[in-house]
Amino acid sequence: MADALEHLPLAQIEDESRFSLIWVIPLVAFLIGGWLVYKVYSEKGEVITLTFESAEGIEVKKTPIRYKDVTVGKVIDLQLDTQLNKVLVDAEIVPFMAAHLGPETRFWIVRPRVSVQGVSGLTTLLSGIYIGMDPGKEGDALSVYEGLEAPPRVTSYTHGSTFTLQADKLGSLDVGSPVYYRQINVGEVVKYELNEDKDTVGITIFIKEPYNKIVRRNSLFWNISGLQVELSGSGGVKVRMESLASLLIGGITFETPQTLNRSLPINDDTVFPLYETREAAKDKNKGDRLFYVMYFDETLRGLSIGAPVEYRGIPIGKVEDIQLSIEEFNDEIKIPILISIYAEKLSLDGDVDDAADIITSLVKKGIRGQLTTANLLTGAQFISLVFPDNAEQNPGEIKASSESGLAYAELPTTSGLTTMLAQSATEIMHEIHGGIVDARRLINSPDMRSSTRDIAAILDNVSSLLKEIKPEIVASIRGLSATLKNAEAISGKFNQQALPLAKQLNSTLKRLDTALIEAKKTLSSADTALNEDSGLQYELRLLIEEVSEAANSFTVLANTLQRKPNSVIFGK
Repeated sequence: MADALEHLPLAQIEDESRFSLIWVIPLVAFLIGGWLVYKVYSEKGEVITLTFESAEGIEVKKTPIRYKDVTVGKVIDLQLDTQLNKVLVDAEIVPFMAAHLGPETRFWIVRPRVSVQGVSGLTTLLSGIYIGMDPGKEGDALSVYEGLEAPPRVTSYTHGSTFTLQADKLGSLDVGSPVYYRQINVGEVVKYELNEDKDTVGITIFIKEPYNKIVRRNSLFWNISGLQVELSGSGGVKVRMESLASLLIGGITFETPQTLNRSLPINDDTVFPLYETREAAKDKNKGDRLFYVMYFDETLRGLSIGAPVEYRGIPIGKVEDIQLSIEEFNDEIKIPILISIYAEKLSLDGDVDDAADIITSLVKKGIRGQLTTANLLTGAQFISLVFPDNAEQNPGEIKASSESGLAYAELPTTSGLTTMLAQSATEIMHEIHGGIVDARRLINSPDMRSSTRDIAAILDNVSSLLKEIKPEIVASIRGLSATLKNAEAISGKFNQQALPLAKQLNSTLKRLDTALIEAKKTLSSADTALNEDSGLQYELRLLIEEVSEAANSFTVLANTLQRKPNSVIFGK
């Protein structure tokens, strides 16, 4: 038994391997789990909070966030703020887009919208609403973004430029109102707000490329909302409308005029005034102005605030104010007129000091302010800067503000055309009156009556002389006729020519006699007519009185035209 046990083989003890295939399964599971965790965390986006007035149509884990119709995030939670005023929407943005979040990133809810600007968001009728996104400029991302209630008119991927306009009132403009250039839609209004001064409205417009390059520092913007009705100079009516959209929602147009001024580019601080009409924009009242005061000794009827100040037909300024002033020390009533002159009309660079020097130089050369009638129909007046006839011999000067008693320097003035017409008419009438008096004296003078009697006596002597020599002349003619008859045999041709000559001479003597008789009668009539109680004297006096009355009426007419130029049409 023992031997049997001795022949049994001995057991060999070996070290057992610690690795077992059973451990492969949990290891693989661990690796897969770790990879899944890494994948989840690596793909996990940035969570931000959006605020909206309402969460209408938004669903958790269903409503996507899109940029250019590409899904870049989703809504993961909804809740109300502590004051129950806003809806807080927790959204997760994919990492790639999260890297583009910045302080100017905007979010809005895309729904079907119908407005006067058009229809948008129709695709959401089938796919459901979603949240739109505009990344804006890159920068430090915010944790909370205030959502927009309407889609923005301009996004960061729209190429163009924004400009700021300033107006006294908004009018019918609204967000989305079009901006036109030569009747081409080149942009729109994107925002408006009340400025800090509370007196003006700031309007932000966006102009697409390449039209944004047209805007320069001297560009003019004006409102074209609704219908523009103008009365033409010929009495007609002009009605203009830029487009149907501008009629409904308002609109703006602009132009960049070609001028002698250097057209400089704009900068970020440039603010353009928004004028109500094109005419107001063309008025060129943007920029620096020079202010002066004027005094006139004639009526100011028809001169109103806003009337132009012109030089050779070119508007260079306007009337700013008209007041009535009574001086305390002598109770004299004066009417100061405040005018403004645009610096850019006198200086290419619009320099105020340069323009002031030009005004001073013109005044020294004799330029004056003069009231001029613009329209006889309405009696409207304006101020012209003119050089009188005696300008070279009568140079002027600008009175300083201390001399004028006001805060502005005083420009010299001259009488208007109607005033000078009245003065000239008065002088002419005085000369006419003097001539009439002299005529009366001459007619009634003894020398005039004596002269006419002397002429009558001379004519009587001439008539007597002709009577004495008439028989001798007749006898001579008869002798000449007989002689010619005797010579007829010698020359028949000579007789044919001489006989008519003799007859013509005899006829002439008869006409001379008749003329002398008529002259004597005329002088007798003249002597009778020149008597003080004659009819001619009476008629002549009536004529002189009528001429005097006409002269007085002409003077009254000139004075009336000075005060009321339109009285020629409408009467007094």
